[in-house]
Order: sequence, then C-alpha cells, then structure tokens
Amino acid sequence: MRDLPIELVSAVVQDVSATVDLLHLRSLNRSYRELVTPHAFSKLHIKNSIQSAQNCRQIIGAASLAIHVREVVYDSRDNEHFRLPPDNIDSADAGSELEEVLTHAFCGITALPEIESVVLNFWPSFLCQESGREICENPFWFINRQLTLLHAIYHGMKTSRLTALSFNNVILPSTGYDFVSSLIDSPLSHISVSVVSNAEVSAWSASNNINGSLGALLPPSNPTLKSIVLRSPQGAYHSLATRLSSFYYPSLESLVLENIIFDHTPSFDGVEEFVIRHKNTLQRLELQSCACYVPDPATDVRQWSTIWQRWAAELTSLTEFVVNNGDHRYVLFDIDRGYIPHREISTLVYEDDSSSLQVFKEEIAAGQVAVV
Repeated sequence: MRDLPIELVSAVVQDVSATVDLLHLRSLNRSYRELVTPHAFSKLHIKNSIQSAQNCRQIIGAASLAIHVREVVYDSRDNEHFRLPPDNIDSADAGSELEEVLTHAFCGITALPEIESVVLNFWPSFLCQESGREICENPFWFINRQLTLLHAIYHGMKTSRLTALSFNNVILPSTGYDFVSSLIDSPLSHISVSVVSNAEVSAWSASNNINGSLGALLPPSNPTLKSIVLRSPQGAYHSLATRLSSFYYPSLESLVLENIIFDHTPSFDGVEEFVIRHKNTLQRLELQSCACYVPDPATDVRQWSTIWQRWAAELTSLTEFVVNNGDHRYVLFDIDRGYIPHREISTLVYEDDSSSLQVFKEEIAAGQVAVV
C-alpha cells in the first residue's frame, strides 16, 4: 500500500472514518501522514476519562495538529440510552481529579484556531483511571461536572470562532448562569439543548426542584443565532417555568421543540409567544411530542387548533412546518409524577385540531414549499 499512487491513497483516506484506522494509515510514512492528518484530527473525541482528557490537551498543544480540529465531541456513546444509576458511590476523589483535567482540556479549546462546533454529552458515569472500571457518579458530581464544562465552553466562546453548540443530557439550573448572560457578541449561530427529564432526576437526587428554565443556557439576544433546538427526549419537561421573555434573535430561522409544554394561557415568557416573536424571520418550525397544559380536569382546554390558526395568520415567513398528526397532546400536572396525559379529551377536540393542522399545512404548501 506504500507504493500506491497518491491520488488513490487520497481517495482511500476519504472513505476511512474509524479513528484507529486513520492513525494506522498515518503511521505508514510521511506522505500518508500529510494526507491523513487533516482528516484524522478534524473531529476530536474526548471520553469521560482522565487519560482521554490528557490526550486532548496534548493535541491542542501541538500546533501542527490543533489547526485541523473543526469539532470537539465529549463522551459520545453509540446506541446508549440515558439511564440514571439505581445506586451511586462516593466518587469524590476520582470525580474531582477528572473534573480538574477536563476543565484544563476544555479551557484550551480557545487555542484551536479553526474550531467550529462543540458537542457535550453528559452521562452519570466515568472510567476510573486506576481500574478501568465504569464508576457511577453521585448527583453532586454529575451536576458539578456539567457546570464546570459549561463554564469552560462559554468562557472560551468569548475569544474563539465557535459557531455551533450541542448539549445532551443536561440539567438546567433554577437560576441563570452569569457566564451565560455575559456572553455578548459571540459568533454562535446554532445551539441545541437536550434536557434530562426531571421525573428521573428527582428520583435519583431526592429533589423535585432541579431543572430550571428552558432559557438557562440560551445566549443573550444577538443577531447571529439562526437555529435553536430544545429537547427533552426522556419525557415531558417537568418545570412550568419557561422564562423566555428576554430572548429575541432577529436572525432566527429554525426552531425545533421536543416534549415541550405550552402554557394554558399565552404569556410573554412562554414558548408560544417566543415563536410569535420571531415571526418575521422563522422559516422552519418542528414540534415533536409537545403538549398543551390544562390546569385541572374541570377546565376547558385551550385547543391546539387555536394555536395552529394563530400561527397560520402570523408566521408569514414560515416555509416548512414539521409536526405529525396525533403528535400534539394535552397534559395535566401531578405534583409527584410531573406532567401526565389528560385522558378526558373529546374526539371532537382532536378532530378539530387535526383539521386545523391540515389547513395550516396546506396554506404553507400553497407557497410551493415542502411540508412534512
């Protein structure tokens, strides 16, 4: 393989995705190293271990490698579902050492001259440096590690060219972080936040008041942000607090909401008004398993059809609307279980909702755009 034409080698390198294979190719000779290096180091993976974080620092410290890094991905675990451990151990010593090394690694991201994207995946376990075993974290260290890494990333954005952020399995604070609210004039154009269900967290941490506002990690209003994704894939978001009134992004074009609760009465802090506030620029809107809140079974529901009709009248820039028939629900709030399905909704209500949704989609389609 050492004697293959350079054009063929280049084609082979482009088809290799496994990092270990790329590193093997890179070690063959100088020509392979020059071809493989940009591909091998374009995405930097950091596992939740001390050794991996130390390796990352070495790459960041090598100018010949750092210049090729476009994306940093923390603790990606294929085909693993977020599951809080039934038991946890006192991981203070190992957890604090890991946290310190990770902090140094992520603070160093500002030294990556071409960095564009960071993806943080949080799992309640880490690899022990001494034994190599996976250790389940207690709630304090899990939440503290999130805070530390988020702080490092937001601090780094003040001087880096980072444009995309994704946070998965995050627990939102009850009050805003100063390091988030102070982030002004950043080049950020996309942010994605996937929230851990508070129903799971409360059972693990013995607290019912962990998750805070949806806006806790959103940057201050700025003209660069074009895409926002807010997800709670493990279940309906537990907290009623949205507190989005202070957020307005004059260039916002795409918004994705999953398992997000809409208020019974529209408020300036709510999600519905947040959507309306961006009616002049919003082009793509996607709803997945969202629900309307109903205060109690005796209260008349505020139908989805009312929301569809309002959006149809006001979202005049919308060109793509993604929502499945039957994927919009009504929920009640149970103090112990969080949001639960409201099962006493008449068939006529659902039929009216579906009919209004179809009309909304047809009105968008009349502009000769794709409707999913």
